[in-house]
Amino acid sequence: MKITKFEKSDFDSLENLKAKAWSTADKEHYGEIQPVFFKEEFTLTAKEGDEVVGYITVICDSGVAQIEPLMVDPDKKGQGIGSALLQEAEKMAKEKGVHKLWLETGEDWKAKEFYLKHGYTVRADLPNHTGGYNFVLMDKMI
Repeated sequence: MKITKFEKSDFDSLENLKAKAWSTADKEHYGEIQPVFFKEEFTLTAKEGDEVVGYITVICDSGVAQIEPLMVDPDKKGQGIGSALLQEAEKMAKEKGVHKLWLETGEDWKAKEFYLKHGYTVRADLPNHTGGYNFVLMDKMI
């Protein structure tokens, strides 16, 4: 056996291995009745006139969705834009079959308090995470 960098000529062989290995792993992990696997991403924007003043991107993956990210124009914060985006994103995610949303944010950032206010729970501390800063993992069942 030798370890090599993936090359385009390896594509078919790699796809065959993925199909075989994932099929075996899925049966081992989930049994004969398996979840419906899907992946979809969407972005919602908040606008004032033609100007985008906020956005949220949600990555749905087999019933669980990651918020990545939710941003609001700094001059417009405190006007309910973030809350409106989050509520609409949760609604759309649920319509797509998502049962839980999750995100990472800074341990002492204002965003953490925002998500707590909207029913998210801190599930894990992530010390020395992105950029060496402490983060938390948060989620919410919908």
